Amino acid sequence: MNRVSTLHRPRHFAVRGLLTLSLMTTGLVVASSQFADASALDGTGTLTTPTSAVAYGSTGHTITFTYTAASGGITGGEVGVTVATGWSTPSMSSAAAGFATTSAGTLTISGNTILVSGLTLSSKKTVTIVYGSMSKKGPGATASTTIGSASWTAMEKSTVNGLLTHLTTSPSIVVNRTLSAPAPPRVTVLSPTSLLVTFNADANATSSDVTVYSDKNKAIVKTVTGNTSGSETITGLVAGDTYFVAITSVGNGSTYLTSPLGAHSVSLTLGVLTITARNLLLSLGQAVKPTSAVLGLTPGDTAVVSKVVYTFSGTGTTSYATTSTPPTAIGTYAIVPSSATIVISPSTDQNAYGKSFNYVAGSLTVVAAPRVVLHATKVTPNVWTGRTVVVSILGTGFYGQPRIVSSTGRGTSAKVIRDTGTRLTVRVSVRASTPRGVHTFKIILSNGTACNIRYNQF
Repeated sequence: MNRVSTLHRPRHFAVRGLLTLSLMTTGLVVASSQFADASALDGTGTLTTPTSAVAYGSTGHTITFTYTAASGGITGGEVGVTVATGWSTPSMSSAAAGFATTSAGTLTISGNTILVSGLTLSSKKTVTIVYGSMSKKGPGATASTTIGSASWTAMEKSTVNGLLTHLTTSPSIVVNRTLSAPAPPRVTVLSPTSLLVTFNADANATSSDVTVYSDKNKAIVKTVTGNTSGSETITGLVAGDTYFVAITSVGNGSTYLTSPLGAHSVSLTLGVLTITARNLLLSLGQAVKPTSAVLGLTPGDTAVVSKVVYTFSGTGTTSYATTSTPPTAIGTYAIVPSSATIVISPSTDQNAYGKSFNYVAGSLTVVAAPRVVLHATKVTPNVWTGRTVVVSILGTGFYGQPRIVSSTGRGTSAKVIRDTGTRLTVRVSVRASTPRGVHTFKIILSNGTACNIRYNQF
């Protein structure tokens, strides 16, 4: 009886990363098979973006992220990036500010995280994720209003069954605020020992330094770091001392700007009022009638300058010796107040202020009068016998509050109380004995130019 030799079933041994060997009972190697999975580890590769910094709350941003596979590549893997807090929410809608797209794989959104799955990339190959895409005419992403650097957490898994793992390094984007150099603040006396400082608030700043200086030696008296609401109250100062104030810095937590010492407020002496002559711009021939403002009042108090002496002097190229006589020529002049008498209301606060004052000069600029023909066209309303009325005379070329004379002589007096150049406001008083009828006003300028206008008297 013949014996038939048969092969027994092989026994298999799997050696990961090497070969699969089939061993027969005869001891012969009958097959060698394929390489096992050699993908990179989860959480490897890099995610980068060229965007490094943006402005606070700015709009229209498109952020492009590039993922580069590590050695070994990925097979059916996944890459994700989490949008930083405060930015537009990522979306798959092309109309949304956070519209996201990818150059490969399948994109999904999970909360604030953009995920791209089904990726197969060999070593060093790339895929891009675009956040805030405007490819479909979307508005682009809006930046956060949180100042500083924020990380956009990146994650990756190299195979379908891998674990989504954070990369060693994630991209970060800095949100900045743009600051403006501080302008000079304004100061108001609250009391003989305190000041209210007001300034132009910078919407992009989170802090400000208000510094009080001594006018005597420019030494720093006090610095207060506050917010940027536009006002700070400074207390604990000395009555009778003179101070000025500067906003010495504004900041936003990462950037600070400092103003030059020259950008400061006017100097104020606490408890001492400042009389400032107001600036005037007049045409040649207009009357020079200076007025003054009173600074340094406690809130709730008002002041009236009942008496003040003004002197004038030429400035710049204008030659005019110091005198109390107002100039009548074209040029630029200083108006210097002095010897003022101030009446405070309420009267109970009169003694809260010193009897001497600080004085600040104003400017007077006299320019050539416009070449307009003196001409009157209308008197309105009518004038009445035995009454005092206020009328308007319309026309052109009225400058310097001209004199007005009635054809009725002393029976009618007319005084200009306001002059705009095209309208005279006139107070007219008519005696009871003055005859009714049509009369004439003669308007006479300071240079002798005159014109006539008829008016009705009833």
